[in-house]
Amino acid sequence: MLHNVPAAQALPELMDWFGYRRAFIVCSRTLNTRTDVIAQLRAALGDRCVGLTDEVGEHSPLSNVLAAARQAVALEADVIVSVGGGSVMDMCKAMQLCISEQVSDRDGLLRLQMRMSADGTEMLAGSTAAPRIRQIAIPTTIATSEWTPVSTPIDDQTHLKARFVVPDGAPRGIVYDPALLARTPLPLLLATGVRGLDHAINTACSLHPHPFASLLAEKAIQLYVENLPRLRDRSDLEAFSQCQLATWYTGMGQMSVPHGFSHWMVHIVGPLAGIPHSDAACVLMLAQARWLEGHATAQHARMLNLLGRTGSFAAVLEELLAELRMPRTLADLGLNQAQVESFIQPALDHPQVTRNNLRPIATGDELRAVMALAGATHLSSKVSNLENVHR
Repeated sequence: MLHNVPAAQALPELMDWFGYRRAFIVCSRTLNTRTDVIAQLRAALGDRCVGLTDEVGEHSPLSNVLAAARQAVALEADVIVSVGGGSVMDMCKAMQLCISEQVSDRDGLLRLQMRMSADGTEMLAGSTAAPRIRQIAIPTTIATSEWTPVSTPIDDQTHLKARFVVPDGAPRGIVYDPALLARTPLPLLLATGVRGLDHAINTACSLHPHPFASLLAEKAIQLYVENLPRLRDRSDLEAFSQCQLATWYTGMGQMSVPHGFSHWMVHIVGPLAGIPHSDAACVLMLAQARWLEGHATAQHARMLNLLGRTGSFAAVLEELLAELRMPRTLADLGLNQAQVESFIQPALDHPQVTRNNLRPIATGDELRAVMALAGATHLSSKVSNLENVHR
């Protein structure tokens, strides 16, 4: 992992370090067509860049994954370079799986989905093939996808998330460039920061915690809460760098322990409602914090202590979301009660949503209860005042 370095300088160095000669770049359409970022990376690589695709799309549909994997194979790429956010990195991990397993169709790829361990605490890969290709990630968001081997692209036909654990799917190298991060549109950047924060909170409040993972997560929570509001100042590169450190700390610990409701419920709400993961995470993170009041007392107390705050941890999160002008309720996401009800059965069918919750969420009625907390109106006048201050 290279931190606080220009991407165009670091990428050729990583290529040299690992001995790669034929890079296939996967990036967002916006980065490729509306900025000079990709042009600079291609210029820095020269003839070591053999191809590129910006056909990714929201939630990285399987059809795009399969097409890009075929393209990378045809170009004899020896490394995939991802430049973008979670959808881009998810797509690259699934591409790696296609290439390693030599799969070129939807049904063959879906047969490689993960399975759960007998005790329901661990995600097991559906593939045993040795990796034929790896990824170098240049993240432009801060939600931690670059630290996991998990890929959840959307199935075009069912509009549900496919679920893969990719052997050696986590990037072999990561480049954190705060100046590049500062070019990401602010609403997207803040939302992905909240998604990263949600990952850290789920690690700290895991049903099966690990002391080292909790330590990393608690530090990440502090960095996110203190630095996300500073990202409005695009010249404050220290704040961008600190948020990337928060992502690093979160990612190092999050796969060590099982996560709860808010981490997984976005996989239901996002694709079924056509809402970005990170926007859904804002609302579901807050609902989970409310649900855990009185059930995560020690964990919330440690986080409040690091932040120098007292009172309710949920109130701290609500205040932060208001300051960032992020959604806090289902209504803020444009969802109605009928849509919420339509999420219940898919959530019950998901292998993770109703497992490993510190306060049980195991039945349809319990899912409705925690979703009702996500539908709660904005609770405090202090939050409303904050909104007025930052308009």
